[in-house]
Parts: sequence; C-alpha cells; structure tokens
Amino acid sequence: MAVEHTTSNVLDCSGNTSSIRQSELSQSTTIFLRLAYLAFLHPLSKYPGPKLWAISRIPWAYHVIKGDVWHSFDKFHDQYGPVVRIAPDELTYITPEAWKDIYTAKPDLNKDPYSLTPPLNGANSLFTALGDDHKRIRGAFINAFSDKALREQSSIIEEYAQQLIQRMKAELHGSPSQIVDIQRIIGYAVFDIISDLTWGESPGTLQTTGDQNWVTRFFLHAQFSTVRNCLSRFPPLDRILYYVFLRVTSKQRIANTKLTTERINRRLAAGHSRSDFMTPIIGKISEKGHKGITKSEVLTNGLAVIIANSQLTTIAITSAMYFLLRHPKQLRLAAEEVANVGFHDESDIKVATTQPLPYLNAVISETLRLHHPTPGNLPRVAPKGGMMIAGRFVPGGSVIGVSLYNIHTRSENFKAPLEFHPERFLEKADARYDPAFQDDRLDAFQPFSMGQRNCIGSKIFLAEARVFLARLIWAFDMELAEQDASSWLDQKAWLVYEPKPLKVRLQER
Repeated sequence: MAVEHTTSNVLDCSGNTSSIRQSELSQSTTIFLRLAYLAFLHPLSKYPGPKLWAISRIPWAYHVIKGDVWHSFDKFHDQYGPVVRIAPDELTYITPEAWKDIYTAKPDLNKDPYSLTPPLNGANSLFTALGDDHKRIRGAFINAFSDKALREQSSIIEEYAQQLIQRMKAELHGSPSQIVDIQRIIGYAVFDIISDLTWGESPGTLQTTGDQNWVTRFFLHAQFSTVRNCLSRFPPLDRILYYVFLRVTSKQRIANTKLTTERINRRLAAGHSRSDFMTPIIGKISEKGHKGITKSEVLTNGLAVIIANSQLTTIAITSAMYFLLRHPKQLRLAAEEVANVGFHDESDIKVATTQPLPYLNAVISETLRLHHPTPGNLPRVAPKGGMMIAGRFVPGGSVIGVSLYNIHTRSENFKAPLEFHPERFLEKADARYDPAFQDDRLDAFQPFSMGQRNCIGSKIFLAEARVFLARLIWAFDMELAEQDASSWLDQKAWLVYEPKPLKVRLQER
C-alpha cells in the first residue's frame, strides 16, 4: 500500500508538471505572437521606429520616469524621420503640418486619458476636463484672460515687478559677493502675482525674509503626477503609488485645500471689487453641472492655475535671463531697445509700454523655442474612424502628439536650431533681422499649442515676462556668476523642467 501510494503521488506530480509546462509553453507562444503582431502586423507597424519601443511601453516609461524622454525622441527622429512610433499605440511628429491636423481637428480630439492626473476632489480643471465639460469650464473663465482683463490686471503685475527689483536690491546689499540666485526671486514674484490674480491675495513671498519653497513644492507635485500617469499603464502600480502618495502627503493636501478654500471664499465674497481670474464667475457658480461652473471646480482650478503658472513662468523667465547673459550681443540689443524706447524711470516700464518692444518679444519667443518649460508631448487620441495627419492615415485609437522640444529644435524646421538667435522672430523690415533665418518654419513654433485647448494664460505670461525682463535689464548690470554655465540647461523634466538656481552677479545701474 505504501508503495502504491508513493507511486501514485509521483504520477500525479509528473502529470501536474507536464500540465504546467504546457501552460507555460502556451503563454510563451501567446506572448511571442503578441509581440510579433505589434512589431510587424499592428496598424502602426508601417510607421518607423525602434522595435523594442513598438512592442512594449516599458522603454518609454523608463525614460519618462527618468525625466529625459524627449532626448530619446530626438535620436529617433534623426534615425527614422519626421514621424516616429514611440510605443505600441503612439506616434510623435516634428512636421509643422501636424499642429493643425492634430490640435485644430473638428471635432476636437480628446487628450490621452493616461496623461491626465485625476483631481483629488473629483472635480476637473481646465487641464483634465474633456469634451463639453472642458468647453463649459473654459467658457466660465475665458473673459478673465481677455485683452480688456489684462489691461485691468496690469497694475497687479507692475506692483510685484517693482517688488521684484526691490527684493533683488535687498539681496544684493546683503551679499558681499554681489551674487544672487535670480531664479528663486523670480519664483517669488511669479507666485505672488498668480496668487493675487487667482485668490485675490498673495502670501507676500517677496516681502518675507528667508527662503520659501513654493516653486520646489509644486515641482514635486508635477513630478509625482508624471510618474503616476506613466505607471497608470501598468496596473496596479499606479494605484499603489497613488494611495502611498495620498497617505504621505495627507497633511500637506489638507493644509493646501484649507488654504485654497478660505482664500477663494474670501475672494468670491468680495464680489466685483477688482479684476482678476475669479471676476467672471462671480454669481455664476451652479451645482447643476451642465452650465456655469461648480464650487468644487472653482477650487480645483484655483489650485491648478497657481501650480501651472508659478512653475512655467518662473522657468521661462529665468531661462530668458540665462540665454541673454550667455550671449552678450543679444543682451546689448535688448538693453539698447529698453534704453531707447523713452522710459524716464523704472515705473514707466509697464505691461502696455513693453508690449510693442519687438526685440524683447523675440527674446521671449526664442527662449520658448529653445527651452520651453514643458518639453514633452501633448498627446491626443485619434477618433474611431481614424484620420489623416501630415498626409498619412492614422488608425482610430492611436495616441498622437507633437513634442515641443523636438519640433522646436530640429534642423528641418530652423536654421542653427540649438543656437540662441532672437533675430529669427523679427519682422524682415527690422534692421536687426537676419536673412539667414528666412527659411525657418515659423509655423512649427507653437509654444502655447493650438485649437480649443491652447494655453488660456498666454497673454498673462507674456505680460509678466516682458515687464520682468525689461525692469531687470533697466535696473542692473548682470553677468553669470559661474564662468562655465553651459551645464545649466542640463535639466530633467517631469511635465516641466526641474527648477534650478541661476547665480548672477549684479550691480545697480
């Protein structure tokens, strides 16, 4: 009996092993066939690209989390051409025609859902809402970003620009080396402005002694969102990260929510006492959800706008200063324009008076071309029946997009694409225009995107950038504190570039 029992167990184990091996073989065959399909038979297989990226999202995810995915895209465009398959279901473009085909398509293409971070309170912002909800929310705020609104809001920008220069001078007088981190001070000014315009009041970071960590804190939020969105393609990793983040940051989120709620409630209670981002929604908050805007959506947007603007504007203005200080000729031309326009003192440098300065505007455009704060893709999803993009058919369900860094820095679109030449953005009649750039594809340059989801705050950004740059150039002689500052541009990005100190030696004019 003992022998029979033992023999029976051996037979059973052998049978189970054989069954397991057959199952493993079947799974291996299925995986192999799936990979072969993705590489050679998938509807996107006719598009060129690295095979490893075509069969798996893992290489893409690795570089997204690493913070350098656009550098990989650049290499791929060198090797494969203007359109590259960068994932089993995704294409990226550097052809100017792709801008209109993707971002002004009718009906509007939805954002890739995997690129959206779910709002913590369940209410969407302008950045996450889709379809009719996006149109409704954008419609509620649109008048706050008009030319008329900007004229009314200009005094707020100008007040903090004045405080920026005062804080710079205070830092300068307190530094024996005359070296100041202008990225930090610019960040304070930007945060004060966007808080005032959104909440009706600011935390006064420019007038607070000691270092503030607002920009860094918001950057960490962007970094988490990027990683979370990336891992959302690999469940359950996204849920694990999401809940860990919620637990670790619960106190900070509660504090942020309380702060946002209190300040927005005070702003709404003040009614039409001023012009800011909340003015158009006074008396129009409705919980019906099909018209107007809900209170939860107001709170979500109140925080989202501050996070986005404080980071992007700080990085862009700091980058413009970096490029000017690295290029003495361009700095001299910008300084001459500011000096010769007829300003009698710093208070004359306003939103309205800096708007018609062509070289200063060209400096800002060239900065956004070379080092846009958000260098990555703006992904959309092709409609069910597919569509034509840049003259070729793309099947429905495909993720499609333009990477700002890649389309802006390609030799196919711009001469000397990695060099700083604001002259390329001047009118040809301008004496400072350089005809060497006459063949540039300026239609490739779309720093605020296109269509119904273009950047609603572009005018506010440009106003801040012009006034800040003009006042800094007017008030100080500046030079980079480090002799070799070429590595400053070596920055990683998770949605936006990481904030990086820019040490500058200042001297009052």
